[in-house]
Order: sequence, then structure tokens, then C-alpha cells
Amino acid sequence: MRPLLVLASCTAFSQEIYVRSEYQRVGSDGQVIARDRVARPREILSPAFARNAFASYIVTINIPAETHYQFEVAQNPVDAVRVALYRQHYNPNGVPDRLEKVNGPIEGKTTQAENQTFWADFWVDANAPVQRIKIELQLWIGDRWVLYPMEARIVETRVPAIKPKFSNLPAPEARADLAMISPWRDYLCRPIASEFKPSETNIRLLQQRNVQQDVALARQKGRDFVLSAFVRAGIQAENAVASNWCELPVEQWRGELGAEWYLRVRDALLR
Repeated sequence: MRPLLVLASCTAFSQEIYVRSEYQRVGSDGQVIARDRVARPREILSPAFARNAFASYIVTINIPAETHYQFEVAQNPVDAVRVALYRQHYNPNGVPDRLEKVNGPIEGKTTQAENQTFWADFWVDANAPVQRIKIELQLWIGDRWVLYPMEARIVETRVPAIKPKFSNLPAPEARADLAMISPWRDYLCRPIASEFKPSETNIRLLQQRNVQQDVALARQKGRDFVLSAFVRAGIQAENAVASNWCELPVEQWRGELGAEWYLRVRDALLR
């Protein structure tokens, strides 16, 4: 592992590494798939990490042809958070979905130019100190390092312990933000009984797990807080009434909002 640089010395970084939110899924061409694209995607530079919770991002590395490479994640303080990487795979329609856990560092040699995309899970312990930590994605390509530095903020917010339960996953072809529907309707509308045990890990499962963390926080803050957060995130006020939100088709209450709109709800819960 390359020593972690001080962030001030890494103000410029090459775009051989891209870090995106979990609602910006990436196709085999290394670009965000059409249904998830937004005009101004969120920059991932100083993310907030709740304690006793996962924070997840989609990481793409671009590697030239005929190149030895090595990819890993460094942090300072060492082991401030637990990191897991999953290589994404595509379904027959070319949509990223299945995830395969991989151990770092990830290395090899390309025969032709390629990109590789990973789901990165950062787990923060319940008793982690509130602090800023340095996380640096490091890619060695041929004869140089490419770096993507982040200054993550472990915040005071602590997510209540949950046992994830999975139900009513959207289709892989649905827009990424639909993963938030079942957990919120389970809380705001009526309990969902169609729970299942997953046979493999995929993007939609981990998205739904992360939303269940949000719902656990919401139970502490109350429905009025949550519904006001939905309005601040862009949902029309008349549709943020629980009865309307529960009954209306998703396309109707979501309106013209892009796939990352839900992250504004999460921001409110973490503050």
C-alpha cells in the first residue's frame, strides 16, 4: 500500500478514478447508465459517515492497454473504518446488478484498455470517534500513481442497530432510486410482509439495506420530520402527505426529480 498523502498535496487528481453515489450505476462502457444520469451529479469529496452504519459509493477505474495495475483503498487513521469492495457484474440487458466481493489490493495486467467498476462499502463502528478521516483511492498504472482523495466526516449521528430485511426489490432495469420505496412504505404506510432471504449480493439489496438505516433514524425523528425532509428534497408538498405518498404511483409523486434526489433526504437525517 502506498503511504497516504496529506490531502493538501493532492488537490488535482486524474479522472482514471471516478467515485459516484450509489444511485449513479455505471455500465460496461464506464459511463453512468442512461436511466440514472442527472444533469449535475453529486461530487464525492467530503462525505458524511454516520456511526453504526454503512456508507456506499460506486468506484470506476480506467486502465490503459498493456498495463500492469494495482488498486487499493488507504485511510488515515489506519482502520478508522472497515472497507469492503465488490466487483459489479451485468445482467443480460447490460445493467449492473450482481456483486462479487473481492479482496484488495486488486491487481493484474490489461491486454486492452478497460474500465472496472466496484461497489465500495465503508462501515463505521458505533463507537467510532467523531472526526475527519482521510480516505485515498490509489491506482498504480504502469509507472505512476493516480489518486482520488476524500476527507470523510464521521458525524455524531448513530444509526440504531437494525437487522436488514429484504422485500419487493425493484427490477434491475428500474431507476436506481426505486430501491428506497419498500423500506419507506413499510414505515410510513403499512408493514410489508413479503420478506425474502437473498441468495446472492446485488446492488439493489445493498441500496435497500442503506435505506433501512435511514428509516431507523427516521423512527427516532418522527414522521413529520421525515415528510418535511421529502419536501425539502423536492417532492411536492401535497404528495408528501403519508396517505398520498403511499397510494400514488412513484412516477407521479417523484415528478421530474433525478435519480439522486433521495440523497437530500439522507442528508437531512444525518444532520
